[in-house]
Amino acid sequence: MNDDPNDEVRITFLHPPTSRTDMIAVPGSTTTLADLSGYATALLGIITNDVDNDDDDDDADRVGGGGGSVLTRGTSLLYHPSRGDCDGSRTLASCGVSSSDGDALVSAYSIREYDDVVAAAGRGGGRAPPPSSTSAVGTTAAAARGGGGGGGGGGLDFTSLLGGGVAGAGAQRSSSSSSSSSSGVGALDFSSLVGNAGPPVVGSRASLTPTTTSVVPTIPPRPVEWDGMSLDDAISRNPDPVRLATLLSDAARHPNLMKELNYHNPSVCKRLREVYGDVNKMAEVWRQATMRSTMSRFLRGNEERNREAEMRRRLLSDPMDADANMYFGEKIRLENVARQYERMMEEYPESMGKVLMLYVGTTVNGKPLQVFVDSGAQSTIMSSACADRLDLLHLVDKRFAGVAVGVGTGKILGRVHVVEMVIGGCVLPCSVTIMDSEKGLGDKNMDCLFGLDMLRRHRCSIDLGGNVLRFSIGAGGETMEAPFLHEKDLPTSKGGTMDFDPEKANAMVEARMERMDTDEDDDDGEGGGEGGDEDPGKGKAKEGGGGAS
Repeated sequence: MNDDPNDEVRITFLHPPTSRTDMIAVPGSTTTLADLSGYATALLGIITNDVDNDDDDDDADRVGGGGGSVLTRGTSLLYHPSRGDCDGSRTLASCGVSSSDGDALVSAYSIREYDDVVAAAGRGGGRAPPPSSTSAVGTTAAAARGGGGGGGGGGLDFTSLLGGGVAGAGAQRSSSSSSSSSSGVGALDFSSLVGNAGPPVVGSRASLTPTTTSVVPTIPPRPVEWDGMSLDDAISRNPDPVRLATLLSDAARHPNLMKELNYHNPSVCKRLREVYGDVNKMAEVWRQATMRSTMSRFLRGNEERNREAEMRRRLLSDPMDADANMYFGEKIRLENVARQYERMMEEYPESMGKVLMLYVGTTVNGKPLQVFVDSGAQSTIMSSACADRLDLLHLVDKRFAGVAVGVGTGKILGRVHVVEMVIGGCVLPCSVTIMDSEKGLGDKNMDCLFGLDMLRRHRCSIDLGGNVLRFSIGAGGETMEAPFLHEKDLPTSKGGTMDFDPEKANAMVEARMERMDTDEDDDDGEGGGEGGDEDPGKGKAKEGGGGAS
């Protein structure tokens, strides 16, 4: 990124249909109009892909899903994503927008909004309409100025702002001037801007009451909500940070939203909880997180597009260019991987879940023991620490000491010939090899492993459909079933959640994210310009293992 303070341009975005505004500071020499369109789309929550020919309300109508927003400055069209005569690669500096201009006001529309306004103004798409023409105020002002200045070409006429009724422009200016000098009050009269549509309606565009002396602030529109809505629905249906903050702070109706956010992005959730209850401060926290995510995403996108354009140029000039061929070969490979991933998520998404190992609950010498069922292990083994806890070490036959060889090597202390395991109310005698806990088992958390020798001895069958381990216990074909333990019954050392500490897990995730943010800042300081993507809705926490819900 460019660190030159003289190159920084402050842009104030305005979305006239909803009167939403936001501000961003960007480098004028490197920020393109396409980048600026993307920033406006994300910050103002503009639905950009609203030009669609079907009548269904599908997931295509989402914020930021189209080609960007239409940008206008004053009466000039800066950028239109679907018009070839608007070059999105032009920088702000090449368009005459620089830091010397102060804050630049840029209006942003979706394509449909822009086309509707152009059609209403009768300008044929040649120039962007003034931002106020889409609001209730602009409608009143347009009616006051009639057909426009002069030859009906849509010129601006501000005579309706001057006191004195509906007299001609010259008479109004004269009357206004004399009134100002005699009464000592301002010459501008804004009463003609106030409509007579009655009190403001929540969610509508009209927000001014029928008065000529004061303007009542707009009542914030209510968020789109329903009972049981998910975090994804809350974010997509309420792009305005104030509306979303209102939902997040309503723990009585939506207790799950903050929990979901805490799982996906505990860092942002922590900052929101610090100002919880103050909707404006929560909205500011969300807006900053969204701005950072958007800028990082666009910076990476720009770098990738520039690199692809360079490789394409090199390939056209030299079809045998090794680097260019390697680049596009890797690009094709990643596209194939992405298609496979999408197919997997569509047809069998359960494969992305965690696979829990098979454990059964037993009792030895009156003490509980969780035994790992492993048909791939040749022998039933137990750690010396577990044998000591179960009072079995004094029964170890050291004549069977030795070294176990497999994936690794381990020290065998000996064997306990008969260990009575109580499973499902039945006593099952087992022969167990005792391994040194320090130099034996590869997994220090493994207490006891029920191997193939004992599975064959008791004629066991693993029924994954019924989620049980079935034992044959009689000559007449009688069986006994031992259910495999669920995740809630196992400690975290065995892949369960029985002793899960959410505070500790979140602290670890936050510490990891802080380290990543520090590395990001260091890279930006060196001019790398490539930062991490901290999407507040679907953040880095999930990639790093997830937080607690």
